[in-house]
Amino acid sequence: MAIDEFGELKMISRLPMSDREVERAFGSSRGSACELIPPGESMEVRSFVNFLTERDRTDARNSRPLASSRRDLFSVGLEFERADRDALPALSRGTIAGYLEDHFVSIQARVRRDLLDRKLYFHDRPLALTAQFRGSKLTQSFEPLVSASIREFHSLGLFVPEEKRIKKPEDFRTIVLVFRADILRPIGKETDEVFEFAFIQGREFTDSVGEKQLECHVFVTSESRTLLNHVRRASRPTSADQCSILGRIAVTEYDSTGLYPKTSATRNYRIAKQASFPMTTIEEYCAAQKWQGGIETNLPQVLGAIIDQKLNLPAE
Repeated sequence: MAIDEFGELKMISRLPMSDREVERAFGSSRGSACELIPPGESMEVRSFVNFLTERDRTDARNSRPLASSRRDLFSVGLEFERADRDALPALSRGTIAGYLEDHFVSIQARVRRDLLDRKLYFHDRPLALTAQFRGSKLTQSFEPLVSASIREFHSLGLFVPEEKRIKKPEDFRTIVLVFRADILRPIGKETDEVFEFAFIQGREFTDSVGEKQLECHVFVTSESRTLLNHVRRASRPTSADQCSILGRIAVTEYDSTGLYPKTSATRNYRIAKQASFPMTTIEEYCAAQKWQGGIETNLPQVLGAIIDQKLNLPAE
């Protein structure tokens, strides 16, 4: 029996745009939250294997799994401002702060190889691991505070235009992620719930030894999705300030012992970007191209235009 290798992939053909649409999409995509890689694994898996996570092994629908590799997309670092660090319980302060100072998170993609002509494409389900800035090149155990934050990254699916009836591997090279953050207000302990997008677009190329690879371009929105940032390419960070996204957090709730954090909120975050584009500029570009709709229906073309420097009006 023939295998429908694209049949299990989750696809969307339009971005949710309003606050209500995005919140609803986030809530309905909990089953596509980042899957956490356990400790003791390689930081990347360049070969193609049938199982990358425990879910792969236990998913009843996956009786004939297709091989995937695991590739780094962007890194996330977390840190405390001095006042928030000093407010931690004295008995656990060094452990908590030390863990964040020593570890980062890598958000990763599953990459598959087409059964027919071996072209590369993405799976929709994202992965996450934590590793040390220096030292071991194997994955580490997640602290609950960190894993709770990373599970707020959900995949909405692969963006495939609606008119694509006959689909090819090249059509599955744009991933749409949405993430939620509780942002602390400047005064007091109240927070605002904020949703932002992360987009990944892959481009196939042949490396120096003749192997096909996907070059991954990462884009993250900010300012409540009014600004689109093209994230700088980076290798493994050696400190928090080298991460693609650096969040400064404060603990908002502790466990029953009162010593270890249970939940946190974000004071602010920084994106390591090479260029930023207001959504108004992107909409103007879509109109100038006479495309039907804006970024919500033309996401792959918009990201491609930024990569090719055709949309060259960066924000101030």
